[in-house]
Amino acid sequence: MDQALLDEAVGELRALVALDGGDVEFVSAAEGTVALRLILEGAECRECVMPKEFLEQIALDMVTTRLGEVSAVTIDDPRE
Repeated sequence: MDQALLDEAVGELRALVALDGGDVEFVSAAEGTVALRLILEGAECRECVMPKEFLEQIALDMVTTRLGEVSAVTIDDPRE
């Protein structure tokens, strides 16, 4: 898996989540699945950040446009 392309996709997602005061960090990538962690410590409104299911779909779209071998993105969401 091309780490530079993955970092680019995660950076795009980080910029989106930052609009609501959150952040996203890369955790791992294995067997076609990318794992991310949602960080909400700096968010003024934790519930203003998009729900996990939406974030996972947006992240999957961002990653698969760059890396076709990825079939899933999971996000560890502290709100759950």
